[in-house]
Amino acid sequence: MARSLLDKLKDLERTAGVRRSSGEAAPADEARDAAPAAQLCNVENHREGELAEAGFQKLSTPHGPVWVRETGFDLCTSYGDRPFADFLSCDFARLSRLAKADVAPERMMFYDVEATGLGHGGGTVPFLHAVGYFADDEFRVAQYFVPDYAAEAAVVRLLADRFGRDGSVMVTYNGKSYDWPLFVNRCVLYGLIPPEPAHLDLLHPARRLWKRVVGRMKLADVEALLGVKRAGDLPGSEAPLRYFAYVQGAPVASMEDVFAHNLRDVCTLARLALEIAEALEERRSWPHAAPHVGLATWFDAWREWESADAQFRRAVEQEDADWRARWLFSLFLKRRGQWDEACEIWLELARDFPNRPEPLVEAAKYFEHHRRDLAKALEAAQAAQARVAEESREHGEIARRLERIRRKLKRGAALPG
Repeated sequence: MARSLLDKLKDLERTAGVRRSSGEAAPADEARDAAPAAQLCNVENHREGELAEAGFQKLSTPHGPVWVRETGFDLCTSYGDRPFADFLSCDFARLSRLAKADVAPERMMFYDVEATGLGHGGGTVPFLHAVGYFADDEFRVAQYFVPDYAAEAAVVRLLADRFGRDGSVMVTYNGKSYDWPLFVNRCVLYGLIPPEPAHLDLLHPARRLWKRVVGRMKLADVEALLGVKRAGDLPGSEAPLRYFAYVQGAPVASMEDVFAHNLRDVCTLARLALEIAEALEERRSWPHAAPHVGLATWFDAWREWESADAQFRRAVEQEDADWRARWLFSLFLKRRGQWDEACEIWLELARDFPNRPEPLVEAAKYFEHHRRDLAKALEAAQAAQARVAEESREHGEIARRLERIRRKLKRGAALPG
């Protein structure tokens, strides 16, 4: 494990000479003691000079210095295929419903960390925190850097105060599983009560919309949908190695790729939030069924039936409309009482998916209870039973349905005329 600068300087002190705990030091000892102190001062001044040249400012706090670098983007600046200014004209009503908080550009904090590992334990140190926010006609990204392990406490305390502001909405990507629990653990480590801002983790809505389109759901995979292209970007997995090398004495220039990667991640968070907000406002369309199905299931759960119906219809019109899209649409129509259209889909599914019994079971229910056409109900149930294994639970359920339909047919045949 990498040693901190403080550990190396202690080794230097031990090598140069041992301080006496009491008594008067000999002149030779005093000379030896003065050397490590001077070297320590020179090293610290050099490191601070490097950070200042890299654009970091040193903030004095009651708990120690904090190094922060702010990067501002004019709202007309495009990231991917959209300018940041589009945030100001976007309706966040449905995104607020998804976040269960009042989402507005001035309330949002886009948060991403770079850490020494992927765990949440005490050995995993978040050495770079980035917070994106809108202010003064700009989108800004503040990057809080931990130049050595001893400096972390001041950074954590400063960020805890910032995140604890009333009305703030934390926006992350996989932050509920990683970034935020890691920060909470660091707060506990330093004896702080963790703040509790509203939290919108974009991984989950992004997964619902595009999992079946892009496959893997890393942020870099989703960027392709947003018109974002990274050239020469440092893989996030290499960031810890760069930090360990920096702590061991490498120049701050070796960290620039890490800073740039972290900055891009936060900008992508903002672009992704805009994409999801506009999707929820039905201002986006895709040549794939899955995103429209994802929207439809949200609207269905929110009882926004008209929007749900429109999105389901868009979904089944796409060339890649699969079993799931058509099946969920049929069940939606069933719940809305649109039985005839639902049955048309069930019969189509039964034809297109000859191994699936479910559409035939639904068709049997429809013919038996709504059309009162027992002959067709019997035919559909028999076809469904032929598609399931005899020892299965479904086979027994269909057998009971067949028995009931046959009894009804016998009673009908026994009636006069």
